[in-house]
Amino acid sequence: MNLLSKQINIFFLILFCSCMERFAIPDDIQKSGQDTFGAGDTTYLMIQPIWNSEQDIVNPVEISIAQDGRIFVADEGQSSILVFDQSGNQPDGFEDLRNLVDSHNNEITPIDVDIDKKMNVFYIDGSQRIFVWNQYWNEVGINKVSSSATFVHFQSGADTIAYAGTEGWLSLLNDSNWEIVESEMITDLLLIDSLLKPHLFYDGANEMNMYLDTYYQSDSSKFTGLTTPSGEENMIFVTDNYGGYNNQHRIVQIDFFRSLILELSGGDVVWAYEGRFGSTIKGYGTGAGTVNSPTSIDVDYLGNLYYTQNGDYFPIHMISPNFSGDFAVYNSGFQPEADDIMNPSLFLSPVDIAVDNNRNSYIVDQQSSDITVFNFNGSFFKKAGYINETEKIMNDPVALTVDNKGVIYVCDSDGGAIYRYKLSNSLDEDLNPEE
Repeated sequence: MNLLSKQINIFFLILFCSCMERFAIPDDIQKSGQDTFGAGDTTYLMIQPIWNSEQDIVNPVEISIAQDGRIFVADEGQSSILVFDQSGNQPDGFEDLRNLVDSHNNEITPIDVDIDKKMNVFYIDGSQRIFVWNQYWNEVGINKVSSSATFVHFQSGADTIAYAGTEGWLSLLNDSNWEIVESEMITDLLLIDSLLKPHLFYDGANEMNMYLDTYYQSDSSKFTGLTTPSGEENMIFVTDNYGGYNNQHRIVQIDFFRSLILELSGGDVVWAYEGRFGSTIKGYGTGAGTVNSPTSIDVDYLGNLYYTQNGDYFPIHMISPNFSGDFAVYNSGFQPEADDIMNPSLFLSPVDIAVDNNRNSYIVDQQSSDITVFNFNGSFFKKAGYINETEKIMNDPVALTVDNKGVIYVCDSDGGAIYRYKLSNSLDEDLNPEE
């Protein structure tokens, strides 16, 4: 059971109460046929040590894991995104994510964070804005940025020159009918510095985004969660407690829009992007696959979207994209009565959801102070967060994620801590991370 890195020498696992009955994990995940679950359904063991104030954690509210294994924690109490390695240490190079502010030097309190394959760290603050910081650019450095370019039309052969920052430039960069044949690159230190710092990626109040967003209302649009696809897709998804007409809470697709050409210090040439409103892919409703006060969102490798909500009706949803031409219509992937995960009686206050590489769903319930795990069909599997039949571990869990080894990371806001859980063969098994 080599689920943790061999380099994690300081980790050890505490044992659950020895009086609890030993039982094996079933070969196949099956429906339990039960409406309530207790500690006896648990085979997730807590990994020690707990990360807390000793790791400078104050009030963690969201968590995400990058492809290099680093853990990013949105700490509301510090207006910061804290970064940890697998041993709970804070590596150098992430100081810019501390004490976050916007371009007007107003404090930003991050409420969600996620990292894509391009090593973009996206975060939101509960407004209609999305911010970004790129880890790779900061590690390598930016040498030059584009100032102008000559574009040639594929069909007509016509050419034109456009200058960076103009609407004509943005239009040509993002038009597949035009190709760059020559670009002028300059060393603009002020611009380079702004790109290396955390900066605004998307603003719903931007004139172009307001024009594209049919349902936009400046006083109502509030992003509550975000997720990045697992592949190279140039988009992200956000949940929006939009309100507005008929309480149209929704899920929004934000597209990547090319803005600049960057020459990195290592010689690589890459795109810098800004966010543009793509579409409202799912709106308000009360049935399966609709939106009602959404709180969090995640996406699996097939592009299925999973989200929690604190409104009435069903608290957990999964919607699957069915592509027709250039458009995707999202239909419900879970069905009431047929799938355990859509049973409202199983949850009191589900606030976050994460999906692993096997499309298992992990849901943290703030009021129940535990985690419920379902398989890809939405059938109940296991629970986590118990010491014994009556005693729970966490005080106020509000967010979670799961890594590619199946280790669950949970933010406990009230306790100011990060808990980790690992699936075990039995409740009293002594798992050795050195194996």
